[in-house]
Amino acid sequence: SQLRLKIALLLGKKHRVVPARALAFQQMASQAYADPAQGAAAERLAEEQRPAPSVQDLTLRQYLDTHVVPNLLPGLNAVAEARPENPVEWLAHYLLKNSQAAAGGAATPAGEEVAQS
Repeated sequence: SQLRLKIALLLGKKHRVVPARALAFQQMASQAYADPAQGAAAERLAEEQRPAPSVQDLTLRQYLDTHVVPNLLPGLNAVAEARPENPVEWLAHYLLKNSQAAAGGAATPAGEEVAQS
């Protein structure tokens, strides 16, 4: 009866739990691994701390979301508000100025100088 109530709460009050289904659910949840030692090893592996992936290991979407979009979107908003005569140059200057501030001055590739306007 208590198990039935717990499962009903998990599934939502709209669903009526049949005792046979509740038993099958309980058995399925307790037998994720036939060998308990294998299950414990899998759990330890899942909880292990891993180093953050390098920039080269990121997918294109992850790379853009992490390193490009946080600077680009505010720049695009600013260029839309300012509506300068040369929006590409204005945006380039904005990105150089603001990405250097965010990165502590290391926004340009090694060996390249930033043209000052």
